[in-house]
Amino acid sequence: MKKVLIGVAALAVIVVGAVFFLLSNLDGIVKDAIQVYGSEATKTQVVVGDVKIKLEAGEASITGLNIGNPTGFSDPNIFELGNISTKIDISTIRQNPIVIDEIIISAPKVVYEINKSGVSNADVLKKNLGAGGESNASSAADGDGEAVKMIIRRLVVEGTSAKVRIAALGDQQQSVSLPKIVMRDIGQKSGGATAAEVAQQLSSKLLGNVKGSVAKLGVDKYIGKSADAFKAQALEKIGGAGGAAGGAAGGAGEAIKGLFGK
Repeated sequence: MKKVLIGVAALAVIVVGAVFFLLSNLDGIVKDAIQVYGSEATKTQVVVGDVKIKLEAGEASITGLNIGNPTGFSDPNIFELGNISTKIDISTIRQNPIVIDEIIISAPKVVYEINKSGVSNADVLKKNLGAGGESNASSAADGDGEAVKMIIRRLVVEGTSAKVRIAALGDQQQSVSLPKIVMRDIGQKSGGATAAEVAQQLSSKLLGNVKGSVAKLGVDKYIGKSADAFKAQALEKIGGAGGAAGGAAGGAGEAIKGLFGK
């Protein structure tokens, strides 16, 4: 009997130690999970600066979350998500789905690029997310093999700014402010959404917001057209005027300025 009691006591110490390790290292575990699963979902490098979790208060914050640009684009990141703060319903912390009352993403920065081949980074990232959804949904699972799900009552993205860069215009840049995004009851109808599903929904909303805003600058005409094709077309238009080289250069300059209404 004494040996049994010793064995139970030892088991209890191991369990308590494991729980303590988990809680004391929760920030690092979550940080690693975001980087691993985020990189798998986007097919780009996802890096997190810092994670702070206060379980007793049901609060968490993430800073320095950057989503890398797909291959073939100049800027290192397509999204720099600024500061992310969350409020969690702690009564659901051991349930599936977990209920998150609120997520606020403040002052994210976006880089929208159209490269020399006429391809936008937003379209490439959206394609990557669509291709990786199924595999990532199955990878984010708990110990019993059941995918961990969540319901998000309110998700807000505010203060977003986008930098637009087009290779056909010599990488000339323009900045534009994006409207506020408010999403409600994510995962409610389906009994919860996996982390991959939430990432897909949010990224799709962000990318749609970006494309809708930059379209007002007239960038759509550069999609699917290479930088060389655009330059040839511009020279052809001004060449009809019989201009000399100087006039052609001036006309091309005006054509480039015209994109942003300058």
